[in-house]
This record gives sequence, C-alpha cells and structure tokens, in this order.
Amino acid sequence: MDSWKLAVRRYQDILPDADIPRFNFPREKLLAWLRNEACPAVEEYSQRLRFQEYANWPLITLMPGADTPERRLIESLEQGILKCAKTFLQLTKEKLVGKNLEDQNPSREYVSEETVEITAGRTNCVKRTIDKSNDLEIILSQVEYLAQNSDLSLVNSSDYFGPVQEYSKDADGKIVQRGELIIAFNYELDPVGNYMIRCLLERARQWYELLSKARGMIKKAIEATGRPYQQLLDQLEHEWDKLDTDWSECQYLLKSGKKKRLINSAVILTQIYAAFGLKPDLHWLSLSDKLLNQEIESIRNRLTAFLNKETTDRIAHALGDLKDLYGKDEKQTDVVEEAIANGDLVLISKSKEAYWENKKISDQISGRRWELLLLLAKKAKLRACVREHDLFPEGSKSLSAMGTSWSRLNERLPESLWTLVENGVEPRSYILRLDSTQIHIF
Repeated sequence: MDSWKLAVRRYQDILPDADIPRFNFPREKLLAWLRNEACPAVEEYSQRLRFQEYANWPLITLMPGADTPERRLIESLEQGILKCAKTFLQLTKEKLVGKNLEDQNPSREYVSEETVEITAGRTNCVKRTIDKSNDLEIILSQVEYLAQNSDLSLVNSSDYFGPVQEYSKDADGKIVQRGELIIAFNYELDPVGNYMIRCLLERARQWYELLSKARGMIKKAIEATGRPYQQLLDQLEHEWDKLDTDWSECQYLLKSGKKKRLINSAVILTQIYAAFGLKPDLHWLSLSDKLLNQEIESIRNRLTAFLNKETTDRIAHALGDLKDLYGKDEKQTDVVEEAIANGDLVLISKSKEAYWENKKISDQISGRRWELLLLLAKKAKLRACVREHDLFPEGSKSLSAMGTSWSRLNERLPESLWTLVENGVEPRSYILRLDSTQIHIF
C-alpha cells in the first residue's frame, strides 16, 4: 500500500466523519499522526520532480521577473490600481468636486469611550465620550498614498508558510496591526494552503474595494457640479473597466482549475513536512535558508498551538490529492522521478532530457551530442566503449571527428559527470565509468 493511502486510512481511524465533542478532540493523536504517518508520506514525494514543480509553483510563477501569464496579469493589476488612484486624486483636486465631496460626506459621530455602572436592577451610563469620524478623509488619504506610489508589490515570497503581517499608524500615530491578513479573522485565509495566492488576492481586494468606494463618491460629486469634466471621466471609466476586468481575471486564473487545486495540496503538504518532518530536506524550494528557518519555526508553533479538525481535514485531503498528481502516466512518471530522485543518470529519449544528481542538465543537448550521450549510457550498462563506428556508422570524414564530438558534449555536461568518461582501449573511443544500476534510459 502506498504510504499516502496508509496515512489517510490512519487519519480516518483517528477522526471518523462523526462529530467529536471539543473536549474529546484527539489532539495528541493527530500530532503523532502528522509526525509518524503524514510526514513520511510527504517526504517520499518531496524528492520527486512533479511534486517539487507544483509546490514551487507560486514561487516560480508569481514573482517579479517570471515570464508567465499569471505574472503579467498581476503586473497589469498592480499598474491598474496605481493608475486609477492617480486619476481619482486628480479629480478630487478640482475645486468644485472637492467641495461637493466634503458636503456629501460629512463627519459622523460615534461613541469612542463609555463608562457604565451596573447594578442589580439596571445599567447606567456614567460617562460617554463622543468623537467624530470622517470616512471621506480616510478613503482619500489612502487614495493619495496609492497615487504617490510608483510600485505596488502584491506578491511576497515570505507568505509561503503564512501571511506576512502588515502594520499601519492610527490617528494618534500608534503602530497597529492590520486585521486583513490574520488567519483567525479572515475566512479567505485557510489554516494551511497557498498563502501566496490568497494574500496577494487579499491585498488586491483591499485596494479594489477602496477605489470602488472612492469612484462612487467622486462620480456623485462630479454630477452635483453640473460640469462635464468629460475627459477626466472618460479616463476614469476606461481605467476602471480595465482594472475591473483584470481583478476578475486574476481571481479566476489563480484560483480555478484542477491544477490550482493540486498546487494548493502540494503547498499544504510542503508546509506540514517543513513543520513536523525530521530534518526536512527542502533545498529544492525557492526560498533562502534564512527565511526557511524562520518560517518553519513559525508554522510549527502555529499548527501545534491551534491544531483543529479543519486543519487536519485539509491535510488529509491534500494527501488524497497525491493520486491525481501524475494522471494517467503515474506508473511511468513514478519510475522516472524515482530514478531522478536517486541522483542517477536519467535520459528521456522522446524529449531529449537528461538528469544527473537530482538536477536537469540545463544546457540543450541535441543532434550528435545527444547521440553520443545516449551511446555512452547504453554502452556503460554493458561495460563497453563507444567506438567511432558506433557514432559514425557510415564512417567519419576526419580522424578528429570523434574527439570533436566528445569535446562538444563535454561542454554541456556537469563536471561530476564528464570526469567519469575516460578514453577507451581502442583509439578514438570513450567509456562512461558508471555502474549500470545508476543509468536509466526511458
């Protein structure tokens, strides 16, 4: 039985579908299940290329510099937010528009502090402090902040293991934590999952909703002036339509589809492996060692302290998704990736891909170079040399043809591999000194 199936079955034994009273929640059993059942299953998959590709997806696809549709859409969304803010601010600077905004959005009173006396019979208000709040001032100050920005970074790689918290100053200048990215306060943020996507969407949502409110206020103020301001209004509506489209497309592109579900599951399992695995090997994850160490400690503490049924259900579901990670070619891909994970020499004839020491040989190998590499691998399994006749069945035109071919292939190979190739017994022949069990040709 596959290790992930065993882990899922064990989870169902510990926590069946029937509701369990909170005081009977088997927290310690589930922590043991994470360490002893779930993590070993994830550890096995974490060294396979497809799992790594899915788990690494947000770090590779969404970050600045990525040549992907997702990144281009994010950049368009970021620029759209800034453009709208600049146009909105420009409109508020129009004298009549600004005056109407103030008239239409007066300050409102609210109770900021209250002292209450509670007796057996009733409750009496002893003292009450009334303050004023102006939504317009708050909205316009945020619009101005956006308009003065030249760069808006919605994506943060530090969100991978959990949302990076954001802070701002209140009216008194005190530093306060914003609530939008606190997991316990925001139902859009699950206890585990692809936080990079969810956090970028939450950041975008904050700005989108702010600008939507500002747009409504400004259009109403313009209508009250009796003046057209047609050029600025046309610009506003054009930019808003583009932003609105980008916002809808971004949500769809980043959240929908089977692949996004599998990416989310791979990220969840990576988070769990990082938090509870024994010396988790995450060198393949595109994060710095310093950030990894900090975030691993953070997610371990959070999950240990706040483990609940929702969290473990999501982890068990992510384990079940491993069956869909490879599709119809699961058996073939499983064998290929296991060979790659072992660090062996792996050659895939159809795509002309070569892997060595867990890594793809990045430089393109084609033509005569590929033929020679394939021959070296095939002959090495037989402990034989590649002779000139093997590479040039019809004969070569030059005595240096074989040496030139090897020299050109040599340039494309990692040093740890090309140093294993030696001159053969026959003139102009070569042999790869690698055990046959470490060579796989598909």
